[in-house]
Amino acid sequence: MVTVFLGAGFSAIAGVPLAGDLFDEDPAVDRVTRRRLIDRVLVRWRDWRDKTNGTPEEYLAYLQNNAGKDFFDVVWYVGLVIALRMGQVEYVGMNPTITRHNLNRTTGNHIHEAFWSLIFRRTKDVTVITTNYDILPERGLRNQPRPRVPRPGFQYGSGVETLEGGGYPSYAHIQKITVSGAIPLLKLHGSISWSFRKGKLIRYHDCRPAIRGDAAIVAPVTEKSLPEYLIDTWKLAAIALSTSKIWIFVGYSLPEYDQLTRKLLRDNSSHRPIVHIFDPKESVGKQYNALLELEVSTHPGLPQGLDGLEGIL
Repeated sequence: MVTVFLGAGFSAIAGVPLAGDLFDEDPAVDRVTRRRLIDRVLVRWRDWRDKTNGTPEEYLAYLQNNAGKDFFDVVWYVGLVIALRMGQVEYVGMNPTITRHNLNRTTGNHIHEAFWSLIFRRTKDVTVITTNYDILPERGLRNQPRPRVPRPGFQYGSGVETLEGGGYPSYAHIQKITVSGAIPLLKLHGSISWSFRKGKLIRYHDCRPAIRGDAAIVAPVTEKSLPEYLIDTWKLAAIALSTSKIWIFVGYSLPEYDQLTRKLLRDNSSHRPIVHIFDPKESVGKQYNALLELEVSTHPGLPQGLDGLEGIL
């Protein structure tokens, strides 16, 4: 089996900002409430940065430790920024609306499409793990099998599942969407298309949780605690890693603040998998070597690394 692990660098190819760039965003939105959210988050961030000279990750950790409305706002902001990269603001009737943020469409990114095509022309014995919140993996894998592409489709680790939500915000006639693919997609830090309400994890077919402000995501902070709704996902990720002969990492640079993920990798590497790192920085390979105490093979990031990927599978 092959485990493909996607980090922020994979999504950056499609224009999703890295953690360190999150507060450089000042996106156009559809409602006054969301405009006010963005304004107050950016004002608070700039004030804190000017006083401390700290990083975005440190700021998020500071807010998480102090809890309260400021942390709620910044998590909403993070999810909203990413959701806007999945869709766009356009007029529906006379009103500006965030549209086209559903997951049952292609990535629209030729590098991602070439990446998935190359993998699935050679094997379907794959598990995909990601620390990213966006829905680019869903769009790349497709919610149902597409043999001609080829795409075997994904599921979230629990088999066939009908996702919540009709059209958003006013297209109730759109049919429910089902995920029924063969590839487990395990999102370690949650998703902008998930919400945790009244003790239940709800998965939607679009990014409405991030847009309305209740996305089930774990902020990229220096210390993470694992919420209850992600425990099963992490268990499945541990099984996949511990039974995979090949690990392929794309755009995940082993950040020091992501201690839980580093522990997950280290604890499930005793069978000595073959590890391949696709990252533009060669030094990242040395970090994997030190963490896993394994020899690793390094390759350029995408798209340059596609030729190397072809020889692995």
